[in-house]
Amino acid sequence: MPFYDPPGDGISVCLNRWVVSWMLPFMKILVSACACLLGWSGCLAAEVRLERVPEKGLQPQVARGPDGTVHLVCLTGNPSASEVLYRSRKVGGEWSSAVTVNHLPHTAVAMGTIRGSQIAVGPEGTVHVVWNGPGANGVPASLFYTRLSCGAVDGFEPQRDLRGNTRALDGGASVATDAAGGVFILWHGSLPESPPGEDQRRIFLARSVDQGRTFGAVEEVQAGVSGVCACCSLKAFVAPSGEWLALYRAARRVDQRDVTLLRSRDGGRTFESSTVGPWALGACPMSSMALAGSGAATRGVWEAEGLIATALFGSGTTPAPLTLGPGRHPALAVNRRGETLVSWSEGTGWQRGGQLRWRLLDASGRPGEVTGSAPGMPAWGSSAVFVEGDDFVVLY
Repeated sequence: MPFYDPPGDGISVCLNRWVVSWMLPFMKILVSACACLLGWSGCLAAEVRLERVPEKGLQPQVARGPDGTVHLVCLTGNPSASEVLYRSRKVGGEWSSAVTVNHLPHTAVAMGTIRGSQIAVGPEGTVHVVWNGPGANGVPASLFYTRLSCGAVDGFEPQRDLRGNTRALDGGASVATDAAGGVFILWHGSLPESPPGEDQRRIFLARSVDQGRTFGAVEEVQAGVSGVCACCSLKAFVAPSGEWLALYRAARRVDQRDVTLLRSRDGGRTFESSTVGPWALGACPMSSMALAGSGAATRGVWEAEGLIATALFGSGTTPAPLTLGPGRHPALAVNRRGETLVSWSEGTGWQRGGQLRWRLLDASGRPGEVTGSAPGMPAWGSSAVFVEGDDFVVLY
């Protein structure tokens, strides 16, 4: 059936829809590439598509595997006794059926939006997941870890508690992988002999050199350095250069809640720290943060003074953060052109939903004209972003 019929000469031009569906994305890429190479201001910006998390899942987290597959974890069920669900989506495909990650039921926590599951995918395709257990009646909250080996047919391995002798886990942990198949997990808590108080909290590390089969003894990051905001999660990332990075919220004084960057250039043996998001606050904001590779650098995003802030961490001095607007629980992704999409929640609170917001940064890191919002962010919800081609998909 023709859908283009030039008037006047009576000659119909019939183009098959499948041809057009192939040609239009190609033409868009070609025009955009030519415009960018020529320096035209009309260089086409990436498109943003919104998707709901399947089956009303909460707190989506995504990671891309070596073959381009997008891996997703989210929470479902009772907010205080949740399940962790996993799905995957190949390039151009649909989400797979859900697989339950936790073999012990009701051992995740959606309440608070900062203790949920985190995901990383190793270079061989193994999927690694960590999350905080609920803890109750004098039983410390657990640091649960499991993995799904590439090609495994029996699902995820039984979850393991990796917290060792640390206690008082609260804000969520994070997991990252390196190019050699190493896995490192960061969390914060207290030592058994430590007195109570946020100024006594420390950051701990569990590392594996065999793709998560085994982990060494729990290590203290920056031994002797204490003070971590209890109810804020942290985020770990391994840059393409092999550098380890992590963002967390410090609490070394009662009136200070600065976002702090940890960096290690020797595989996690030593770390240096710097303040990147100062905030004079005498309370815990229950916040989260995110990191993503951006060329040879790493872009971070976090909350400071009630605003979403972002900065690029390269080899030189970290520039002053750029603020994007009021909000909470940011996420980000960077496409091949160096554009960054940041998404976040706005208007959410304890047992209260709000709306989704997003903004596109151009390759130089400047906010562009692509911005937007959508209603319907659920209570205990947050968003995740991933790249398809050079466009972005936001899950919420």
